[in-house]
Amino acid sequence: MKLIELTVEKTAFGGEGIAHLPGGKTCFVEGALPGETVSAEILSEKKNFVKARVRQILQISPDRVTPPCPYYGHCGGCQYQHVSYPTELKFKEDQVRELLSHQAGIDPGLIAPIRYSDRDYGYRNSVTLHAQKTMFGFIAKDNRSLIPIKNCLLADERLEPVFRSKPQKKKKADRVTFKLDEKGRIVSDLEETFFRIRLKEEPFLVSSKGFFQNNLAVTELIADQISGWIEEEAPEVFFDLYAGVGIFSFLSAKRVPNIVCVEENAQSIQALKMNRDERKRPSMEVLEGKVERIFPERFQKDARSKTLILMDPPRQGVDTGFARFLADRSDASSIIYLSCDPSTLARDLKTLLSGDRYRVAQIVPFDMFPRTAHVEVLVRIDGVIG
Repeated sequence: MKLIELTVEKTAFGGEGIAHLPGGKTCFVEGALPGETVSAEILSEKKNFVKARVRQILQISPDRVTPPCPYYGHCGGCQYQHVSYPTELKFKEDQVRELLSHQAGIDPGLIAPIRYSDRDYGYRNSVTLHAQKTMFGFIAKDNRSLIPIKNCLLADERLEPVFRSKPQKKKKADRVTFKLDEKGRIVSDLEETFFRIRLKEEPFLVSSKGFFQNNLAVTELIADQISGWIEEEAPEVFFDLYAGVGIFSFLSAKRVPNIVCVEENAQSIQALKMNRDERKRPSMEVLEGKVERIFPERFQKDARSKTLILMDPPRQGVDTGFARFLADRSDASSIIYLSCDPSTLARDLKTLLSGDRYRVAQIVPFDMFPRTAHVEVLVRIDGVIG
């Protein structure tokens, strides 16, 4: 075992500490916090960086806390249980500023303070358990083995019974997602069903097999921010791309006369249409299919109207060709981009801003996933007049 003494300077996106070896090579140190001096085991060495793991903390950070979860360090889900929550928030805000400024040339002054709810544990209204023979569990840090879990501190306490359940022999599924409805009842994606959740005191139908955000309190904060931006712009047409079940159309764009939703997931489309019908919004247009295929042609129909585009793509971001279309041929008054991966966001922003049609007006990070390395980022991009 090769050990080396290191002084940690800051935290990288993903939760590892950053130190430098004699000679200047960067070392990413698992389990270390800024300001700490540690004895670390070298795990691997590449041309430009080294990976290491803490074996002993020689000088401890005042921000270090004892992780409350017995699985922490073995389960691959959390990265920040060993640090106080205010410090975790600072890490994430600093990481967004650095990543977007370095990779996309964004002015750090445009990035607002991170927003968060009052719950850093017990916030998840859904969990996905992986099945192995007669037990459920979470994937370990090695991304291969399975760890049996008696409970997850990130999950709403009403989900605790699912950790005592066992895989159904008749349902041969490698993994099962369990979700809570608005009354706290548990549903799973083993069967397709539609159930209600509640946001901003409004009930919404969602699918057991479709995607939906698992932190409802932070989703409400995001909806409020989007609503404020829409009110400022007062568009005639609102395009909700990767619309899901239409949450942001219904919560944030209530006063927009014309709404066009584009979504490709069949279950989400069905829930979206039911939500539309319950709210008696027959003028809301729902288009099923891939955004990059459907949107360019549909957008031309409203080319003379004042339009605002909201994009909430999956983790891989938007298609390069579609981003180029928006950069070169779109004349929307604003584009709002909700991202769950700052790296792909930086990539897409570089393309969106390359045509000189748009400029970043504001960026707001949200801590959608406390105690993990993930961070949600909302960007407002305004059209450049003239």
